[in-house]
Amino acid sequence: MLKKLLSKLGVGAAKVDLVLHHPHVRLGEKLEGEFFIEGGTVEQRIRKLEVELQLIVQTNGKAYRRTVAVIPVSPSFTIQPGGRKVLPFSYVLPLHLPITRPSVGYTFVTRLDIADGVDAFDQDAIRILPPLSLEKLFHAFEKLGFREKPSSGKITAYGQEFAFFPTEVFKGTVQEVEFSAFIEENGIRLFLEVDVWSGFGGFHEREIKREIFLSDEEIEDVEETAKKLHTAIEEMIEQPHSYAGTSYVPHASYPPRYVSHHHGHGMAGAIGGFAAGMLAGMAAEELLEDVIEEALDDHDLGDMLDVGDWFDGGDDII
Repeated sequence: MLKKLLSKLGVGAAKVDLVLHHPHVRLGEKLEGEFFIEGGTVEQRIRKLEVELQLIVQTNGKAYRRTVAVIPVSPSFTIQPGGRKVLPFSYVLPLHLPITRPSVGYTFVTRLDIADGVDAFDQDAIRILPPLSLEKLFHAFEKLGFREKPSSGKITAYGQEFAFFPTEVFKGTVQEVEFSAFIEENGIRLFLEVDVWSGFGGFHEREIKREIFLSDEEIEDVEETAKKLHTAIEEMIEQPHSYAGTSYVPHASYPPRYVSHHHGHGMAGAIGGFAAGMLAGMAAEELLEDVIEEALDDHDLGDMLDVGDWFDGGDDII
């Protein structure tokens, strides 16, 4: 009787442990592992076993969580005292989640729902790596002497945005390069923004935007991709007026569109687009409520959030 009472309070109750084969996985690929369930001191009925994939966003010194998916693993079963049970786990990551960056992380939270007792939990952090094509694109920027900024990877209304600063070729001319990436059937479409120093002494910054498509064949050759990016950035610097009509225009509903003076493209393939849409529906009420209030109190929104634009469907979500 005492053992049953204690198990209801969580003492001597069943435990669960998710062991992943690898602590990292690429977007669109399968993550695998096993659940190890260990019985306690008494027989217990398990109502269900499920795991949540949670997105963790770091901003303004705080961490905010949002459930990306709830993955059912097993319905009701009984675990005997000291018994052991092993269940397989596999999950294919949605292709358009944000990839892991200093401000973006993920964890699996496993819940063992114990009838008439305290539920057992387990937590496992994972890293979501970029698709190989996007990783090669990062390498191409590195070949041009660009380095990724610590703030790179923030989630905006248009997906995940990556930011690089020059250390070699464009140093002194370009302040930073930002881009969002959109995976298409035959390659990657970049929506590129180059912030160029201008004016006497280089104290003023000018934003120039451009759309670039890189085929899968081009991306395979990192050297050629670097040359194409070099040419594109050089043209933006030397002929800024040619790209004066390029801008981001919010759409009436998610996903937003990118519109240029040439044509527009859907953004269903945006890296981080899934999360941008997911966060948009609850940002003001849940995820960013504290951040918005704090920013308003400080009267300094900076790069974190433009509240006016946000409620009009504008710039950054996070």
